[in-house]
Amino acid sequence: MTLADAIAAAGMTPPHRITEGRWLRFPGVGKGKSNRAGWCRVITPTLAIYGDWSSNFSAMWKDDTHRDDATSARLLAEARTREVAFAAEQRARQSAAAVKASDLISRAVTRSHGYLVRKGFPDRKGLVHDQQLLIPMRDICEYGRVISVQMIAPNGEKKFLPGGRAKGAVYRIGAKPADARRVILCEGYVTGLSIEAALQRLPGPHSVIVCFSAGNLEYVAESYPRAVVAADNDQSATGEETAKRTGLKWTMPYEVGTDFNDLHQAMGLHVVVERMRELLS
Repeated sequence: MTLADAIAAAGMTPPHRITEGRWLRFPGVGKGKSNRAGWCRVITPTLAIYGDWSSNFSAMWKDDTHRDDATSARLLAEARTREVAFAAEQRARQSAAAVKASDLISRAVTRSHGYLVRKGFPDRKGLVHDQQLLIPMRDICEYGRVISVQMIAPNGEKKFLPGGRAKGAVYRIGAKPADARRVILCEGYVTGLSIEAALQRLPGPHSVIVCFSAGNLEYVAESYPRAVVAADNDQSATGEETAKRTGLKWTMPYEVGTDFNDLHQAMGLHVVVERMRELLS
């Protein structure tokens, strides 16, 4: 496996050119093109380290021809020292982002939003600040703690708060997982709204956990071994591949390039109800 393959397998898009001896930055797992949370450094032609500062993930890559020696060990130790410093800087940025997220949420007002109207929820109200719909990103281990926020414009453009931690960030719709008949994991907020609307027509309380990205969904799934996954059927097949890796029961819309909100709007909520009924049976 090449270094580029290893980075891609971790859910990131590797840079077009990987240069030895430089810290290279690229989008982290589930991040937009402008994000620079992903990183790698080629120490020797057969040895590198890489990771995602937004999720505190790091790993080592070795080519099949690599042989450890004193020089590579020294260079690796130096790179690891620098990585620790970068990680400390990242934690400081995450802490600052969490404070900013809480401040934005405290100043938001609860009202309708153009994005929710466009997505089939004209009566749904959300937290709105400066025309942005705010989706609190809460710590999976301590749900009362906000660690970042997703901001959605009326035209559907989505942004995450710069520097905010994404790994382990969730937003819950419906019952608490402990009180739920089943837990359903999905990626997007309005996807979760469509799933929750469908579940209201089925017996028992259910909990929908919005994970914000496929990579984070895979991580969150480790905390819910009895959950099921409602995956996105995206062009890259990332949603399907992620769902399979969780080892959980899963489903997704049949049409490529759609999620369950798209299915809801195109064919009606009753179709989503039937897919959820099959998933939960």
